[in-house]
Amino acid sequence: MAEVMRGLRAAYLGEAPVRIGELSASLGRLRRRDRSAVEELERYFHRLAGSGGSYGFPDVTTCSRAAEHAVHAIAAAGRDIERADLEVIERAILDLTEAFRLAQRDFDQGRIPD
Repeated sequence: MAEVMRGLRAAYLGEAPVRIGELSASLGRLRRRDRSAVEELERYFHRLAGSGGSYGFPDVTTCSRAAEHAVHAIAAAGRDIERADLEVIERAILDLTEAFRLAQRDFDQGRIPD
């Protein structure tokens, strides 16, 4: 069972660049004032918040959950997207990228418990 979980974790981490790419693409759409990107970002962060914990990467969950809440607040404000909003989301993506990088490092070094 431990080997199966290790394989699942490896696959999950291998998909991290795709997930970060999706977030970045949505942020780009939001910069172009596409409001539908707000809901998309919230959904992406929500999924990552759940899956990070499921795969044993709590920092991915923590970063994603904080980002999800920030994007939700932006959506709930019901106003035009401001530069500060974009900066918050960009910082969240950078933080999540770092969380994935550290998770990969810990995984590679065998520091993720089975």
